[in-house]
Formats: sequence, structure tokens, C-alpha cells
Amino acid sequence: MARFLVGLVLGACGSGITYVATDSRHWAAITGAVVFVLVWLGELILDDLL
Repeated sequence: MARFLVGLVLGACGSGITYVATDSRHWAAITGAVVFVLVWLGELILDDLL
């Protein structure tokens, strides 16, 4: 649950930064979703790679 919340917060922060830098809602949504998924599933991905 903690990893889910951290991913949610970091995804929102990344999305906000992207929106301020590019003024594009599409890029902001994509960035937020990618950061959220990578943080949320990062442990599983790293376990498979290592």
C-alpha cells in the first residue's frame, strides 16, 4: 500500500512538473501514468531483471 501511495504522489508531482514545463495535458498525463506504474511495479520489474 505504501508503494502505491508513493507512486501516486510521485506521478502527480511528475505530471505537474511536465504540465508547467510543456503546457500539454497529454504529456502530463502520460508522464504521470508512467511514473506511477514504474514506482508501483518497480520492485517486480527489478526482481525479474536481477
